[in-house]
Amino acid sequence: MPAVSFYLKKEVLDAVRARASSGKMPVSRIISLAVEDYLKTREMHGARERVLERIRQAVVPADWQALHQERTSADVDRD
Repeated sequence: MPAVSFYLKKEVLDAVRARASSGKMPVSRIISLAVEDYLKTREMHGARERVLERIRQAVVPADWQALHQERTSADVDRD
C-alpha cells in the first residue's frame, strides 16, 4: 500500500491516537477507514441524486398534484 503524507490538527491527531490505543488499532487503519467511509457516503449521495433526477424526469410536473391528491385520499382510508 502506498504511503501518503498529510496534516491533521493536533487535537484531531491526539483523538485518533487515543482511539487507536484504546481499540488496539494502528493510526493508519483508523484514517483509512475514515477515508473509505467518506467516499462511500459521497457515492451514496451521488446515487441518491441520480435516482431523484430519474424520478423527476419520469413524472411530468403537472402530474405531481394528481399524485399528491391520490396519495392523500389513500392515506385518509388508512387506520
